[in-house]
Amino acid sequence: MLPNQPNENMLVQELFKMGGITKESIQQDLKNLINEASQGPLLFWDLKKMTKSIPYCEKTIEDKIIKPDPRWIQYQRRSSPDGKKIWLFEPTSKFMVDYIMNNWYI
Repeated sequence: MLPNQPNENMLVQELFKMGGITKESIQQDLKNLINEASQGPLLFWDLKKMTKSIPYCEKTIEDKIIKPDPRWIQYQRRSSPDGKKIWLFEPTSKFMVDYIMNNWYI
């Protein structure tokens, strides 16, 4: 092998680096996966978590998706009359999918 010629390992590392794949990014992705896996299943969700699932703000989700659909009421809970609203995740996430698939344009 010539002294100035890069070896295959260095070439592969450089290609990964050019593609944004670094040791640090892989470690961060693994940490994120471990954190998600350790949290367990999602039982309830609030408006803030809903905004992470679809590209709407909290006000739009509440006004355009939740309020017009009476099915949401039966799964809504609060710790007090003025407390934060939460909904049972499994049935209401299906309502969300139903709304998006039937009301959004193709």
